[in-house]
Amino acid sequence: MEKTLTQGIPYKQIVKFTIPLLLGNIIQQLYYTADAYIVSRTLGVNALAGVSSTNGITLLIIGFAQGMTVGLSILISKNFGAKDMNRVQTMYVNNMLICLIAGLLLTILSLSGISTLLNILQTPADIWDYAHDFLQIIFLGILTSLLFNFFSNTMRALGDSRTPFIYLLVGAVLNIILDVILVKYTPLGVRGAGLATVISQGTAAILCVMSIRKKYSFLSLKGYKSQIEKEIIFGNLKLGLPVAFQSSIIALGVIIMQFAVNNMGTAAVAAYAVASKIEGMAVEPLRSFGMAMTTFTAQNYGATKYKRILKGVRQCLTISIGMAIALGVMMFFGGKQLTALFVGRGQNEILELSHTFLIIHGFLYILLSFLFVYRFTLQGLGKTAIPTISGVMELVMRVIAAFLLVPSFGFIGASIATPLSWFGALIPSAIAYFIASKQLKGGANQSTNFS
Repeated sequence: MEKTLTQGIPYKQIVKFTIPLLLGNIIQQLYYTADAYIVSRTLGVNALAGVSSTNGITLLIIGFAQGMTVGLSILISKNFGAKDMNRVQTMYVNNMLICLIAGLLLTILSLSGISTLLNILQTPADIWDYAHDFLQIIFLGILTSLLFNFFSNTMRALGDSRTPFIYLLVGAVLNIILDVILVKYTPLGVRGAGLATVISQGTAAILCVMSIRKKYSFLSLKGYKSQIEKEIIFGNLKLGLPVAFQSSIIALGVIIMQFAVNNMGTAAVAAYAVASKIEGMAVEPLRSFGMAMTTFTAQNYGATKYKRILKGVRQCLTISIGMAIALGVMMFFGGKQLTALFVGRGQNEILELSHTFLIIHGFLYILLSFLFVYRFTLQGLGKTAIPTISGVMELVMRVIAAFLLVPSFGFIGASIATPLSWFGALIPSAIAYFIASKQLKGGANQSTNFS
């Protein structure tokens, strides 16, 4: 099932790799979209606002874990591109140990800080209990989420994006079924939505383990004790932690914006939450093509095919920009109808606010195309510190929006915050990619293996 991305026409290989990745990312969004839809229609708008107000907090913790697994997979891709299977095996063993320890630590820390975080955010009293109950279950399942992403990203690092998609699909179907049962037919309420997510991710993680044992004979844990090396662990953490911190830094910006929106009332919180979920689905094509560039770049970097990397970036950007334009048009004409699917047509204030958010963002998706392609390409090159700096710029821009734009322009100011963060993050990413592309061109001129 493993597949090299170092041969063939770049854009065709990228598209083939991206399609399962895109479908998988959309399915992953369905975990949370299904929660929101079923919670809203079963328990009401306040319950929806409560669950959705936790987005920034979950991104802070879960995003850290998921980002770390992306960074840990980079050296697996690079060594696979170099056809060094023994090294791939060693990386896998050490990465698993890192994930197990990190998962346990994150679980303890996050569970102890739920109330503090909600109070810092000044979560409205009428949705506080909903947010607390949902987070409690989600954080109990951090290890299942982390391991699922670790196994999935390991398979993707080997060029196999199809198998993780299949298991995401299984998990999503299970999640929706459990959502209906646990939220609608048990007294668990929003806890049922969280439990459905944890169970479905745990099931998908188990399926991934079974698949790896069956299909990837060189990823064996046999003799793992002799393969654990302190130098490898620290070396992998140098790549994994910057990507993890990038996700958490971005999450801090989201939390700050959630704090600003919380002071606008429940209608604004619900509108912001629903619009964010719609956008989360809409931008997955852009995110997925960007993510594909991490594996494509790392494999070709390991194979010393530098010119191929540059060609892949150009072709991927062309595809992504075309998608960004189409998505912007969709948000303009269909944003209100999409919001109505969540809250019904009688919630006029929520519909108008959400549509405003989606229109402003939709017109600026082109910025996101460049940001994703450059950011994930740099990660594939092992330059994970640059995306972290990019994440800091996102945070700075959101802080500016929260304390300057929101007080002056209200919900419109909050809607401008995210595109402003894209622009801020793109500046260091574009500069770093320009420098890296010069280095790749120089390496290609000196190498005979650059096609």
